[in-house]
Amino acid sequence: MQINDLLAEIAAALEVEAGTVLPESQIGSIEEWDSLGHISILSRLDLVYDNITERVPDLASCTTVLEIHKLLEQNGL
Repeated sequence: MQINDLLAEIAAALEVEAGTVLPESQIGSIEEWDSLGHISILSRLDLVYDNITERVPDLASCTTVLEIHKLLEQNGL
């Protein structure tokens, strides 16, 4: 997955404008990215990547965009 695609998916999950989410963004750095926002991100990724959180449970503990991106890349996405 390209980082720009991930940024767009996270922005959609958090219901914020494109450009709000940056590669260095982390939980708490965007008002909407709180614990509920994190669940929204995971749900969005599950929809886009066919239940990815079941195959990569470590996604739930990621707290930055770059951590999410790294795990997705390590799992062939």
